[in-house]
Amino acid sequence: MKYFGYLVALMTFLFGTEYFVLKYAFPEYLFPMLIAIPLLFILIGFFSIRFVYTRPNVSVAKLMGVKAIKFMISLIVILLYIFVVKEQSVSFLFSFLYYFLTYLVFETLMMYAINKKQSTKKDEQQ
Repeated sequence: MKYFGYLVALMTFLFGTEYFVLKYAFPEYLFPMLIAIPLLFILIGFFSIRFVYTRPNVSVAKLMGVKAIKFMISLIVILLYIFVVKEQSVSFLFSFLYYFLTYLVFETLMMYAINKKQSTKKDEQQ
């Protein structure tokens, strides 16, 4: 669960940075649902880390399925915001993209670290 702690710290830092920049430099782009985006990625990250990435011998099909589900959830959230809330849609899209790309980089690095750790344990056992 140390990776979840890293994810929470990263999302908190990103939110603080974005909020500070938007509030003081571009207040016209600040929108009310800003906090929901990092919370969504923290929630998605929790379930991914807890139930998929920390399990040994996870198949590639499961990993790709989890990524597809994350992408579909992200697409649904974007579409819901654009068609239901309609307030500051462009700001929401750019913020969502900011968090989405950062989360993808974090997830890739996390998977690399977990796989490296597991392959090191296998090498030590042989």
